[in-house]
Amino acid sequence: MSEPAARKPALRLGRDTLLTFGTEGLALLGMVLAFRLAAQQSKHDLDLYVIARRTVAFLFPVVLMGAMVGLTRFVAMDAAPDAARRYLRGAFAVVAPLGLLMCALGALLAEPLAWILFGDRDSAALVPPIGVMTFGMAAHGVAYGYLRGRGRIVGANALQLVVLAIGPCLAFVLFHDMERALWATAISWLLPPLITIAPDLLHKDGPSRRERGEILRYGLPRVPGDVALGALLTVPGYIALRTHGLDLSGEVGFGATLLNIAAAAFSPVALLLLPAAAAKLARGEYADLAQRVARMSRLVLLASVALTVGFELLASPLLLLYLGPNGEAYVPMARLVFIGALPFAYFNGMRSLLDAYFRTPRNGINLSKSFAILLLGGLFHLLVPTPWYTMPVVLLFALTYLGLATWSDARYVQSELQRLADQDLSALRVIVVVPEAEGGEVYAPAREEAAHLAGQGAHVSFVHLESRTSLWRLWLARQRLKRMIVAQRADVVLSLYGSAAGLFTVLSSLSPVVVTFVGDDVHRRAVPGVARPWLGRLFSQLAAFFAAGLICRSSAVRDGLWWRGSEALVVEADTGSREAAVLTLAHLRAVALHKPAEA
Repeated sequence: MSEPAARKPALRLGRDTLLTFGTEGLALLGMVLAFRLAAQQSKHDLDLYVIARRTVAFLFPVVLMGAMVGLTRFVAMDAAPDAARRYLRGAFAVVAPLGLLMCALGALLAEPLAWILFGDRDSAALVPPIGVMTFGMAAHGVAYGYLRGRGRIVGANALQLVVLAIGPCLAFVLFHDMERALWATAISWLLPPLITIAPDLLHKDGPSRRERGEILRYGLPRVPGDVALGALLTVPGYIALRTHGLDLSGEVGFGATLLNIAAAAFSPVALLLLPAAAAKLARGEYADLAQRVARMSRLVLLASVALTVGFELLASPLLLLYLGPNGEAYVPMARLVFIGALPFAYFNGMRSLLDAYFRTPRNGINLSKSFAILLLGGLFHLLVPTPWYTMPVVLLFALTYLGLATWSDARYVQSELQRLADQDLSALRVIVVVPEAEGGEVYAPAREEAAHLAGQGAHVSFVHLESRTSLWRLWLARQRLKRMIVAQRADVVLSLYGSAAGLFTVLSSLSPVVVTFVGDDVHRRAVPGVARPWLGRLFSQLAAFFAAGLICRSSAVRDGLWWRGSEALVVEADTGSREAAVLTLAHLRAVALHKPAEA
């Protein structure tokens, strides 16, 4: 390759980086200006607008169903345009019905929802546009994720600018009534994404059922985390509304909005890191990605510290300049809440790395734990009379945990990438989960086959489930499995059975999981009782949905899966142990190295 040709990708990456940073800066400026325009009307209007925006941030992940991150990842890893369009249609087929449902709920339940959100039913007219805004933000997530995955950076950034900056500001320029301003914002959020992706949505590239399933499998486990993220910055305002009224609720919500604005400054890092990390993982460029992660982590941490210190020193003049005379009322709360900008900004900058590397929803797990901390503190505040600053302090504890957990996971990923770069990839590290006590005879042939993996060069260890019905024993087995994964740096985990054992493994493992279905774990015809066969079948189907790879002992077993049958590797039960081990190891290696698993 000539030197000019070799320089083109680097030049394009540099251009895309500058363009993304510039766009995010303008979008951030537009977000700031929209709140300033709301504040010009009155403090009451600003409080209403803050609650409306925080509510949308809370609700739209439920509509989006993790589709933006999944869409960007899968489209970036598969360069074929027809496949990319199928992924788009699959994602939109999930988001559109939920978005329409949100619009209908906003229209039909306006009064009770107004009482929940704003503390009175007089604000019912503000609820229907919030429903449309929620749909619009989810549609924007689909369109934006698709464009970035396709490498159409100019179009993605233009859409980002229109939706996040121009639309909300223009709404307040044209309308001084809050209801009309929210409706104008809703339209500006919904129509541009739909217009942008309409040609690709209408393009005929065959059915998208498989792609829709992949998007759901990747996105669904992340929905609780996405909801928890929105709730972290929204629920404190709802609790403050019940304990200290609308004024304090608006101030808490505005402090959370400042956190969002601060985190938005790090969005370009996350936006560029996700597709780049996914593509490098697919190509096996582990050393290069490890170096990039180290640089990004240092940059984000230093910038987070500088941002937090700067705001704490200049909060009063900044808010007076930003909000005018109303700004003084927000200074004490803003200063307190903004301490959380350090861990929250770090999380926002590095979350894409965890989304790209882990098949399990690490961000979702960290966010859920952080939200649990918030809920416990919020419940205490509701039950016990405490000062006005209680919820901000609880929020700081929750965000601190989130930042520390993200930092720990980022360090783990960096070390894993370096290990993959240095490791002989033919020597795969496999942990096999056997659903019976050690020395049992039922799975002796399967254990023999798994042992043959070692003959193919893999490092194989076993974890035995003493019981599949005792919650206590399952908990102990889960702890053993997690410790073994960390200690041995397992590349992949193989469960020798579906049903409870398969689902247990999928829910317990940090490493990607491959589940082997043998027959009665799917069909359950020979299992006595009513509830037990039904539950076992359900557990098997859930394990198949979330597993990274599937192996079936016959075509009949594969046909019994509700989904992903076309992706399953069929290794017939009468296949010799050594031959079966060769086929199984190839499947495990594809899954472990973030390649598409071959059926």
